[in-house]
Amino acid sequence: MNINTDTSPIQRLGIFFVGLFTFVGFGFQSQANETFKMNQVLAPRYLGSLDAPIKFIEFVSMTCSHCADFHINKLPKIKQKYIDSGKLRLELRDFPLDGLSLRASAMSRLVDPNKYFKFINMLFKKQQKWSRGDDPINELKKMGRLVGLSKNKIDASIDDMNLLEAIFKMRQEAEKKYNIQYNP
Repeated sequence: MNINTDTSPIQRLGIFFVGLFTFVGFGFQSQANETFKMNQVLAPRYLGSLDAPIKFIEFVSMTCSHCADFHINKLPKIKQKYIDSGKLRLELRDFPLDGLSLRASAMSRLVDPNKYFKFINMLFKKQQKWSRGDDPINELKKMGRLVGLSKNKIDASIDDMNLLEAIFKMRQEAEKKYNIQYNP
């Protein structure tokens, strides 16, 4: 989905939800019987010490090839040299560029926090397979099962509108507060 940054946030939200409606086929009612606490699901995800002198925020889209390249090829070196030594703390924030990325972000938020970064790494390493295949949602569900997500949590990551809207608001906040922009 192309997001035109010349439009207002309200217009972009409208464009986003039109794409979302198309993507999920109007299936918005969550089938998840499992409840989760939104504040825990949306809590910041960090690599490194909270006391690290340098704080770095990464805004990431799970379907972005540049984000995947960073996580696969550059982050391991940064982690070894700066994060593991206590010099840097990396916070990952969701910045979904499309409906599929939004669902991958939602799924990652439902993964046990101790497995969060492992799951993110798996998503990026296998990005071509799950995001560009014939049935990306099914591929994403398979990856969720690999990290132990229940069927209910997987379903929630696909169609729980409260969760999806909350993650999209993270993106809107990044656009407004930090002037983060997406230019295809």
